[in-house]
Amino acid sequence: MKEHVRGARVMAALILALSIVPVATFAQTNVKPGFNLFSPDQDVQIGQESAQQAESQLPMVNDPEVDAYINTIGQRLARNAGGPQFQYRFKVVNSSDINAFALPGGYVYINRGVLEQAKNEGEVAGVVAHEISHVALRHGTHQASKAYAAQAGLSILGGLLGGRVVSGAADIINAVGGFGFNALFLKYSRDLQTQADVRGSQILAASGYSPADMIAFFQTLEHVDPSKKTSWLSDHPAPPDRIGRIQKEAALLKVSSSPTKNTQQLAQIQARLGGGAAASSSGSVARTNPPTTAGRRRGTGTANTQVAAPSSSLKSYTSKSGVYRVSYPANWQVFEEGNTGVTIAPPGGAVNVGGQTQIVYGAIINHYAPFGNSGNYLQGAGGGSGSSTLENATNDLLGQIQQSSPYLQLISGSGRRLDTRDGQALSASLRGNNPQTGVVERVTVVTRPLSDGHLLYLLFVTPDSQAANYQSVLNTMVNSMQVAEGQRH
Repeated sequence: MKEHVRGARVMAALILALSIVPVATFAQTNVKPGFNLFSPDQDVQIGQESAQQAESQLPMVNDPEVDAYINTIGQRLARNAGGPQFQYRFKVVNSSDINAFALPGGYVYINRGVLEQAKNEGEVAGVVAHEISHVALRHGTHQASKAYAAQAGLSILGGLLGGRVVSGAADIINAVGGFGFNALFLKYSRDLQTQADVRGSQILAASGYSPADMIAFFQTLEHVDPSKKTSWLSDHPAPPDRIGRIQKEAALLKVSSSPTKNTQQLAQIQARLGGGAAASSSGSVARTNPPTTAGRRRGTGTANTQVAAPSSSLKSYTSKSGVYRVSYPANWQVFEEGNTGVTIAPPGGAVNVGGQTQIVYGAIINHYAPFGNSGNYLQGAGGGSGSSTLENATNDLLGQIQQSSPYLQLISGSGRRLDTRDGQALSASLRGNNPQTGVVERVTVVTRPLSDGHLLYLLFVTPDSQAANYQSVLNTMVNSMQVAEGQRH
């Protein structure tokens, strides 16, 4: 009897153990959208105007059956797109080129050549899912934001004095190339293409398709007429490492054992296209209207600004988002920008040059989502190996500052680690003659890590000749800053 009881207990323990062992774990990659000056509603406005211009220049198929086919696939995928709740629209361009593109706000276009070359519905879905990912991750307006930041200079990082440098989305878009076939909306970096592959793979799996069909379409392109595949491959290269990344992501996903193929309906669509008007070769639509290269406006004089000495008494500011709290001189003014951004400056510390506000004395605090800049500025300044997340993101920010304000040069040896009251920070200083104000300025950059890999940064600006006199103010602000993790920024 004892042996029987012991055996029963062992069996019960074994059953319990088996019941709590997970059968499989799925932990897909978390793809994060980058910095963006636009709201999702502005994405829609930009996409709508660009789509009207695009469709006035492109030959459209305008076949109800073909449009219904691509729209059914697209809407199925869009239900799993994530991101802003855009109203997606899918149309077919009457071009034999194997190409596809998406405009901000949910406007997706698939060339007829994609439908003609695909072997099954899953391959078509792979192309559509990739383009949906560009929309959901807001890559088009991210690119436009990055281009505008390079033109507007350092000031755009802080949204100075409670307002954008320009009045609205249209002004920014016109400054970087205008609506329609803006190359910023249609040509992406390798990193952004990889993001769209990864997110597209996730959308495919969630919608009952297989990421393997996205890979299969890449492989199909290797054997088609080069004159038809050139444009799509020039914008969407498919090297082995990129295919390998899709395969790696697929291993993390719950993919259906019988994914949708539906070759019969695709064959009907292909036959219908074959019986219609001949397709033209449109070339690469991304090159139709390249963006203009508007340079930075230059100042015409020297900003002779005088400010009162900083007060020894302090006030405290907490961001609307609750992400941080910081102390500052009581005689300085606060200008909020959104939920996280703020400019804190003394009266007279900012000047208007050529319609842009320039800080001569003051501090800018804001959230920063890395752009993907390369470089190891901190190592050059003695700040470390650049291997940690904080160092990588700070290097990225420093790279963006030097791209947007090329007159600023990193001060050798200025990079260092700081131990603040509630965590680590990195600091580096830049110096240069601001061509808009005529002031040789010192910009000290202090960064704090956030849990999502982004940064909270403080830019402290003074004339270089006054940097030593304001060091105690900078130290007070840095040492007083408290970062509340888990808050939305």
